[in-house]
Amino acid sequence: MSKEVLILFGTQSGNSEDLASQLAKSAESHNLVPTVQDMEETSVEQMAQSERILIICSTWGEGEMPDSAEDLWDSISAGDAPKMENTHFSICALGDTSYEFYCQSGKDWDNRLEELGAKRVFPRQDCDVDFDEPYAEWANGALPAISAVVGKVTPEAVEEVSVKIETTIPENKIKPEKSKEVKTKEKDTKWSMKNPYMTTISEKDILNGPGATKETRHVSILLGDSGLTYRAGDAIGIIPENPEDTVNTLIDLLGFNADQEVESHSGTVTLYDALKKDYEIHRLNKKFVKALPELLSSNSETSIEIQLIKSERENLRSGMNFSWEFENKTKPLPINYPIQSTNNPSAKAEEISKDNDSIEDYIWSRDYVDTMEQFPSLKFDRPEKFLSYLDKLKGRLYSIASSPDAHPGEVQLTIAIVRYNHHNRDRAGLCTGYLADDVDVGETQFGVYMSATKSFLLPEDGDTNIIMVGPGTGIAPFRAFIEQREFDKSSGKNWLFFGDQHEATEYYYKEQIESWLDDGTLFKFTTAWSRDQAEKIYVQNRMLEHAEEIWEWIDGGAYFYVCGDKNYMAKDVHAALIKICSEQGGMGLEKATEFVSQTLMKDEKRYLRDVY
Repeated sequence: MSKEVLILFGTQSGNSEDLASQLAKSAESHNLVPTVQDMEETSVEQMAQSERILIICSTWGEGEMPDSAEDLWDSISAGDAPKMENTHFSICALGDTSYEFYCQSGKDWDNRLEELGAKRVFPRQDCDVDFDEPYAEWANGALPAISAVVGKVTPEAVEEVSVKIETTIPENKIKPEKSKEVKTKEKDTKWSMKNPYMTTISEKDILNGPGATKETRHVSILLGDSGLTYRAGDAIGIIPENPEDTVNTLIDLLGFNADQEVESHSGTVTLYDALKKDYEIHRLNKKFVKALPELLSSNSETSIEIQLIKSERENLRSGMNFSWEFENKTKPLPINYPIQSTNNPSAKAEEISKDNDSIEDYIWSRDYVDTMEQFPSLKFDRPEKFLSYLDKLKGRLYSIASSPDAHPGEVQLTIAIVRYNHHNRDRAGLCTGYLADDVDVGETQFGVYMSATKSFLLPEDGDTNIIMVGPGTGIAPFRAFIEQREFDKSSGKNWLFFGDQHEATEYYYKEQIESWLDDGTLFKFTTAWSRDQAEKIYVQNRMLEHAEEIWEWIDGGAYFYVCGDKNYMAKDVHAALIKICSEQGGMGLEKATEFVSQTLMKDEKRYLRDVY
């Protein structure tokens, strides 16, 4: 008898949706009838009426739900959410270990469903950016477990099905034969983070004017015969390599040979290649820091106890002498006697790793070279032991700054090169430094793959007006938008808010923008140069200055886009938009907040953000 299963996905970039489609195909071989559904199209009542639910959900930003999952999450989190005693579920959570709230959305769904009485039939699987293998592991366990649920059974009968299921169905149903194991979907293109397309760049020009304190580059990546395609609004993933000097320094500190062969996740390679291309070494991870006390204590073979037996000291100002001599173990040290302690690396490591805040503070400015230099007694008996604590090297995503029609065969990017000095060492952002310093035009090959956006796209109707707010490198997708609208000969008006510190040094794409203004492609260009006057002026300030006109556009159906810093700029722009709608739209603050956050963002999807 076939059994229905509801497969829900919550996604920001499309990965969860892709995996949900794969899961549905695999479900059929387990006598399941799948229904794949976006969380934004799902009601909490539908969930309560479903006996079997499998959820794949990504985490966005700092532990937040993806946009498509927010409404459903709000509903299921409410105090009046229906009980789900007859619902059986399992969760696959997608995330990124480099963020503090790793897979938080999936964890939240897992906990909330349990609170409402739903029965977990297979443990939650938390997947890092390289999610193919952990996803397949989860699917190969969750599908037979959810298939084993028959009708409305008692809680005792379904509790921990993932364990008891072996007594009710044959083992080959729990661990399918290789021919039935879940495979990752062959996507429209063969290129991915695990199998990137190797290419070169044709340019990496500096966009800043003379005297700039920033370094921003225009990078063009060639797509060659890859078959890769994209839309304005999409992102491209770049696979970087670690800096050569950092790799060599780390190998010296570890005491190993660079040419020594090791087993990496990519196969048998030299230690140098493993640290250069396979693992993240530019920043410590929590796993390594948490292990420091144990690693340091295991390296200490001898424990020495020092007993103070006699001391004398003289006060140079008063000439008075103080003396103390050991008589028995119970005699205390003199009052206010100065005590000195030896440098105990294990104790220092315990202090560093005592709680999450301490770990975050320590990680923030350090890489593995810093820690190996700080703790010279830290040793590993073989390279693989050290590698076991490292994260796999991940691709970095960048918003594409070009239209595929305006620049066929290439992808153009606007990248801020990150440079800084910590602990007396000059450093750079892993990927931005790699592109600026190590990738030579037309020569150096590196891997790329596409990351399609689900929602950050131009309106389907080219007659629709759009407002774009993108200071700094946030201009990238809006350059792509305007190029695309120009190519399509769209009649909708384009209004761009842009800014940075100084007009003389950060006016990116000045000639192209002025050309668009001259021919009418760009209807309005509003700038905010924050350091060109005594009072700092930002894009949100300019928005308020144009409040009446912005409201006229919004009220007339315009789309509103934001790209750039999510911690400060995006929040300030959001607040400014609410203020504009409240004052110009004749709404109270509460209604304006609901209009912006619910109507524009979720219902009409006219307020779209690409923030990081």
